[in-house]
Amino acid sequence: MKTLITSAVLLAGAAQAQETSPSSAAMVDALNATFGSHAGKRASHAKGVCATGEFVPAPKLADFVQSPLFAARSIPANVRLSIGGGNPNASDKSRSVRGLSMRLAGRNEQYDLLLVSEPVFFAATPASFVSFLQARVPDPATGKPDPARIAAHNAAYPDGTRQPALLAAHTAPSSYATTPYFSNNAFVFTNRRKVKTTARIVVEPEAGTHYLSAEEEKSFPDTFLPEELGQRLARGPVGFTLFAQLPAPGDSLVDPSTAWEGAGKVELGRLRITALASQDSCDGIVYMPLSLPAGITPGADPILQARGAPYAISFSRRSK
Repeated sequence: MKTLITSAVLLAGAAQAQETSPSSAAMVDALNATFGSHAGKRASHAKGVCATGEFVPAPKLADFVQSPLFAARSIPANVRLSIGGGNPNASDKSRSVRGLSMRLAGRNEQYDLLLVSEPVFFAATPASFVSFLQARVPDPATGKPDPARIAAHNAAYPDGTRQPALLAAHTAPSSYATTPYFSNNAFVFTNRRKVKTTARIVVEPEAGTHYLSAEEEKSFPDTFLPEELGQRLARGPVGFTLFAQLPAPGDSLVDPSTAWEGAGKVELGRLRITALASQDSCDGIVYMPLSLPAGITPGADPILQARGAPYAISFSRRSK
């Protein structure tokens, strides 16, 4: 498999992984225990499709965030769209999150964005992350998670109830192009006047938000999203608008498992996906949540701070 990892960010992540605490390795262990270990596949979002496109920064973006990367009129985008979880054979109809990861690179800057299709994450801390997954390890006798273990997790970590409730409230997206995507984590943006603003990222589909009908949920095959996206792209680019969502008073800056009320949005730019790409074009990439350009720094939430080492560990395991 072609490997496209050359960034200093991954090297730094690997160095961090060598000194990692047990909780970092436990995060990957928990994913593997729940979904199995699959050679050459990611521990999370194992099933996905690669695409290419461009990101066009919004006019006067420097009033919100200044970076050499965003000085370009158009930035090439390497994109991966995916199904949540570590099962590479998961159904495209599964009521799990959809993922949008992309890498923007240019002018000696690199920016990786990792987004999911619900406005909350399933855990507030690494401890909750591990417990959530451990509670869902299939019982050997039934092949399904034990409801009592899930209930015990929910009692100990109420943050683990929020994303599942949202996912259960609707069917799966009818297309990768018809769901919004969210960073869940907050980042700090510094503008050309050195003013700092904390915000989450929200990505809105230009095609609108659409989920499978009840009949489609029954009749569609377990793999339909890549073909649907290919047919859509044959008619023209798939567009999204990226926004920085500003926090309202009371919105947590450190808990990704809570939804924001929000206090307005600032447009960051437009993503145009123009074509599907070979699996090699993104399978060899590790999209690193802390790979940020000048002008953007991570917030203080413990999930975001903990993500670098597990990504490096996961990559080292699937590369063997």
